[in-house]
Amino acid sequence: MSNVDGNSVANDAKELVALCRAGRLYKIEEWIADGRPIDISGAIKRGRARSLLEVAVEVGFHSLVELIAKHETSQSAKDVALGDAVSSRRLDLVELLLANGADIKAVPLADVLLTWEPRLIHFFLDHGADPLEGRPFAVAFGAKVRTALRPLVDYKRAHPELAAQLQEQLDCALRHFCGEGDLKWVSLLMWAGGDPRSRGPCLEKEYTEDPECYTSGLEEACHSESLDVLKKLKPDASRDNLSELLHRAATSGRKAVLEYLLGIGANPNDKPNGGSSALETALWHLSFARFEPFGGKRLRSKYDLWKDLDCLRELLSHGAIWNSDDAYHLNSLRRTLLECEPDVTIELLQMFRKHNACPAEKVHRLLGTPRMKEHLKAKIDALSRLGIHLEARPNSSRNRQPSSR
Repeated sequence: MSNVDGNSVANDAKELVALCRAGRLYKIEEWIADGRPIDISGAIKRGRARSLLEVAVEVGFHSLVELIAKHETSQSAKDVALGDAVSSRRLDLVELLLANGADIKAVPLADVLLTWEPRLIHFFLDHGADPLEGRPFAVAFGAKVRTALRPLVDYKRAHPELAAQLQEQLDCALRHFCGEGDLKWVSLLMWAGGDPRSRGPCLEKEYTEDPECYTSGLEEACHSESLDVLKKLKPDASRDNLSELLHRAATSGRKAVLEYLLGIGANPNDKPNGGSSALETALWHLSFARFEPFGGKRLRSKYDLWKDLDCLRELLSHGAIWNSDDAYHLNSLRRTLLECEPDVTIELLQMFRKHNACPAEKVHRLLGTPRMKEHLKAKIDALSRLGIHLEARPNSSRNRQPSSR
């Protein structure tokens, strides 16, 4: 008996769905007038059960949606149908469902923004959608939804009590596009009021949710390959820590950015001992210059490292000094040079000598280990021409010439 009843319910539900899909409004009116249920969950054998209201929204027949919405008793069915109406960009169905009990906050504002439909966006904002939960505007900007820009500007102006939280979303997206080097979207977000100097999380970088990892648009731009983005942000020596920005650019090996920052007044030698943290970072970056697939052990050549060597030349030509007071940095550079062809070490020493950029004592500590001497034994003549004799001791640690004389 139960199987018969179950089959009957399933058959009724299938018939009702067929009538709905065919737009048979009067037949469904008769169905409801006869007191027959409109719950079609019995027709679903697998997957998520859909309501008749969802089917009606999919069909898109306004009068049919209105009829079923008036008789739908499930709040979840109404809310899910509202989300479907948003996806279909049907403002008329959205209004109808809200009038029949759907909850506007059941649909994340980000979903509305991602429709690109200005009328729908403004309607939700005007009728109580949550503009903060889940950073909806930041999400929309990350997806490059241009039609979300004006609504944010207008809403922020109309709701000064939420201006700070909305500004955070704007700046979060700005940091993302600064890092991406997307000049168009950086310009758009700056037009909307984005602040490249504010610090906070960066869209699509989960680790920046930690306050210790907060970053700024200016800092993100220093990692970008687009110098035009950084210029758009107008870094200023009177307002910004250019030495810190220089350090950021060195972390990513951006020669053009280094050149620009040095040109507008960045001090390369920012350490208390007169050394350069940017130069230390650029030397550290040598170890990341080339990925060797399949675990290959080939020594890196000057060709492999040309971008990094260019960055070092830029810093050194502006007076940067390598005066590491940390044994870790010195040992790290030595390990890196041992993974490079000897010519790389000679090139580096030639740059140090040309710009008088390193105390002789540091050079001898760098080169003075047995393994390093073995690594450079084929370059004794080149070292001698630089005035470097690995068995000798430097006369004065104050002399920045890489020479033992």
